[in-house]
Amino acid sequence: MKGHEKYKLDSKTTIRNGETYGYFGDIQVKQIEDDEIVITFNVCRGAPSYNIGAFADTLSFENNQANYTCSEYDSSCVINFKFKKDGVEVLEKTNDLSFGCGFGYNVRATGRYKIISHKTPVLKDPFNGKTL
Repeated sequence: MKGHEKYKLDSKTTIRNGETYGYFGDIQVKQIEDDEIVITFNVCRGAPSYNIGAFADTLSFENNQANYTCSEYDSSCVINFKFKKDGVEVLEKTNDLSFGCGFGYNVRATGRYKIISHKTPVLKDPFNGKTL
C-alpha cells in the first residue's frame, strides 16, 4: 500500500431493467501513521434487496494487514484486510453468516478488491456523509 488508495470489488455484476445483480463495493484507505490507517468500506449484494455492509474506522496497520472488529453488533466478527501490490484480499470471519458484522441480511465482506486509484481519497462516513 502506498498510503492513499481506492479499491473496487472484483466481481461480476449484471444489469437488467436498470437493476444491478451481484455483489459490488469499494474500499478507500488513507494511511495516517506508519502503523495506522483510516478506512471506509462498502459492500452491497445487489438486486433485488440491495442489502449492504458498511463501516468507517481507524485501524492498526502492520505487515500490510489490518483487522476490523465489530463488538457492538457481532463479537465474533473479524474482517482481515491483506494489502497487496494490486489490491486487497478481504476475509470475513463471523459466527452468524446471515447478519455477521452488523451487515444486512446475507451480506459478505470476503472478496478481492482491485486497486483503481492511488490518489488521496476524500473519505466520508458511509452513514452520515461527514468527511473523515
